[in-house]
Amino acid sequence: MLQVTKRTDRNTWYVCERAIGGGRKFFKCELEAKAHAASRWQEYLKEQYIPVTIKGDKAITQWLSYQKARYDNGEFLKQEYIHKTSIADKFSKITIQGKQLSKWDLSELVKHPRSPASISEEIIKQILVMDLAYKTKKSLYYSFKNIFTFFFERKWTHDSAIGSTLFPKNKHGVIDNKAARISKENIERIIQNSNPKYRLAIKFAAYTGLRQGEQRELRWKDINFQDNIIIISRGVQRYGTVGRTKTKNGQRIIPLVPSISKELKELRMSLGKLDKEALVFGNSRGNYIHDRFLRKQLEKACKQAKVSHIRWHDIRHFYASILLHTYGDDLHKVATFMGHKSIEITRNVYGHWLDDKNRNAEDAAKLDAAFN
Repeated sequence: MLQVTKRTDRNTWYVCERAIGGGRKFFKCELEAKAHAASRWQEYLKEQYIPVTIKGDKAITQWLSYQKARYDNGEFLKQEYIHKTSIADKFSKITIQGKQLSKWDLSELVKHPRSPASISEEIIKQILVMDLAYKTKKSLYYSFKNIFTFFFERKWTHDSAIGSTLFPKNKHGVIDNKAARISKENIERIIQNSNPKYRLAIKFAAYTGLRQGEQRELRWKDINFQDNIIIISRGVQRYGTVGRTKTKNGQRIIPLVPSISKELKELRMSLGKLDKEALVFGNSRGNYIHDRFLRKQLEKACKQAKVSHIRWHDIRHFYASILLHTYGDDLHKVATFMGHKSIEITRNVYGHWLDDKNRNAEDAAKLDAAFN
């Protein structure tokens, strides 16, 4: 709304229209001033295609309801819907000029001196200080842009609010020490200093490159000791949902390194007669190990080994580095073993590092030599 102010020295009222590009309008009567302010504001909203004023929290709820309808329609899995609820929660807590987005009237958001560019700058600053990986921060920012687009399409904001500003790239010149953190020496130290109860789980991840969800869902029926292969077709997804692998290409067959095969056989013998459907890396009750628990075990192992902390997914990067070292320019084989959708993904992610039984045995022997 436009503000109505009384001039005590002259006993008159004026309406300041600076917010909508005008000047001051003077009136002898307060009622006339208020009527003009209300009328002028409605005209402004009409010009800006804002038919209604809506609070941020209500708008976010409607966005989430829209996502729920998409989930109910089968457009994506439950884990993605839960992920969207997490995004909505983070979005509502973002502040613009010290005020949470959930408390803003969206029609007031883009208003001098606030522009889409300035709003995006504030949001980016808040995302950059979050304790998240760069890739996750970037994804979060563009998820926020999608929410603003949802608002804009419903005429709740004057503009797309966050504009066309791109998320900043990683600073040039910043040294990425990931290669050093996941060197063969460091990984071996981590494995040796891990809790004996979970040592094989960490070593298995390093020697197979399975995603954590794929490893947690792995069952004894998926391991073919005779042909030295592991068949990967499922994975535990976010929030305990079990389904297909991350991508169609994630359903793959990889070689089983002989040294890992030996330890797996010993593990199975120690557990007694097991159903083929039993989890390879289940907990004491035969259920899934919680992903946070595995990450905690890795964190403890890093501290015990006195090496820089690595994420569980970094172990997969270690496996990729071994593949690249072993197979050189054969990115097709590397992409196949990693379960990537295309060679281009392998090249983009790992390019800076450089089904017959006979082939399976040959691949397993090559990898075994590379690991040892």
